Amino acid sequence: MFGKIWKASKYYLFLGIGVFLVYYVFRNVNLSSLWEQMQTAKLSWLFLSFLCGIIAMVSRAWRWNILLEPLGYKPGLLNSFNAVSLGYFANIGVPRIGEIIRCSVLNQTSKIPLTELIGTVILERVIDVVMLLSLIIVVILSQVDLFGNFFMREVFGEKIDKINFLIELTGWWLVLIVPALMIIGFFLIRGIFRQYGHISLIKKIKQFTDGIRNGFISLFRLKKKGAFIFHTIFIWLNYYVMTWVCLYAYEPTSSLDAFDGLFLMVVGGLGMTAPVPGGIGAFHILVSNALILYGITPIIDPVSLKETFSPGLVFATLVHTTQFIMTICCGLFSLTMLVIFKRKNNANT
Repeated sequence: MFGKIWKASKYYLFLGIGVFLVYYVFRNVNLSSLWEQMQTAKLSWLFLSFLCGIIAMVSRAWRWNILLEPLGYKPGLLNSFNAVSLGYFANIGVPRIGEIIRCSVLNQTSKIPLTELIGTVILERVIDVVMLLSLIIVVILSQVDLFGNFFMREVFGEKIDKINFLIELTGWWLVLIVPALMIIGFFLIRGIFRQYGHISLIKKIKQFTDGIRNGFISLFRLKKKGAFIFHTIFIWLNYYVMTWVCLYAYEPTSSLDAFDGLFLMVVGGLGMTAPVPGGIGAFHILVSNALILYGITPIIDPVSLKETFSPGLVFATLVHTTQFIMTICCGLFSLTMLVIFKRKNNANT
């Protein structure tokens, strides 16, 4: 009972944060002017962004299959794609639940142990974080004064302040104690598994952790290392193109170049990691603030002195809406395929 209440409360909490961010972003915006501006966008460029999103999703499913192959599993590409797209689809409603959903779906359709699937997804997330951090470093090093200050002010500033506060509060002991506790915990758990592995509950916990470990270390047993590296780069290349081509869809951003598209993709990627449904609100705030660096600022009515519309917010809304529609379309397609699979499965039993 408590678990259900906790899950429901988390959902409404994240949803509430998302609603608040949307209100915060659009509170002073003339929605009719925003809609008029969005209608001026060139749909051909947005459609290209839409296609790149689907291609990235297919490539992610393909890469997942490469990770699963050393574990002895070969799910069909369609099954993996359906799992991936339904994971993104679920994230629209509840952030972070998509990873569990995609594992559950592939477990149903391909009978792969859930624990090993979770291990591979954790590995994927680590790789995604490394890729995003690498791109952040590239962007910052290109123009330290401009981009470095932006990331410190808009993204990392508050987090660094919290870390500094903890260090001041506890001293450098915190830096030494946390790793020490992790090492002690590792050996303690390993000792419990060895000593009490015959107990049913301990045995099940060990099987669960072993499954996750096997999935995670599948990276070191890859049979197709070149293909794995290719898809990792190709996925992020498509993420980049998804943002870059949208620059040409909207007149105020059409003069920006390819590297500017990379900067905005990285900023948008950070917005999508926020714990709100579909990154909504956080994505809009970060991207529209990033465009201020290029002089793309809100338009102020000279009479009322109020903001009529923000070209940066229009661009952010165009990019996010395109990705949102793509996720919905792929999710509905995969949901239909899953229903068909279950009906066929039930008919055969």
